[in-house]
Amino acid sequence: MLQQYGPGAFLCYITCSNLLSVGMLSSAWLLFTRTTGFTPLQAGQWPKFLVFYAGAYAMTHAARPLKLAVGLACAPVGTALVDGVAWTLRSSKVAALVVLLVAEAAGLLCCLGAVALYANRLALSVAV
Repeated sequence: MLQQYGPGAFLCYITCSNLLSVGMLSSAWLLFTRTTGFTPLQAGQWPKFLVFYAGAYAMTHAARPLKLAVGLACAPVGTALVDGVAWTLRSSKVAALVVLLVAEAAGLLCCLGAVALYANRLALSVAV
């Protein structure tokens, strides 16, 4: 099945994996900030956050089979997306996949940045 969908299956698996990882990291970041009143970036908080995040990481790691199943189930959509971008850019499927992965990375980094900024405001409001 993986060969049948090729880049689309890869794109969907990576997307599912990244969304789950960013969601868990964001949730752990916000919960840590809410419970302690500090962001993980404040002095001395990073080791405490890593202990806090270890549980979320274990849950993410346990969800690997689910990520693979969802990625393969969504593979036809991913294949259509890769094909559409390749057609629009008049490029190869590999180039289209790279464009989609870079766009996904940029979006996820923006999401993490927004969570960090929100958590900083949250920490300031809890501390007051």
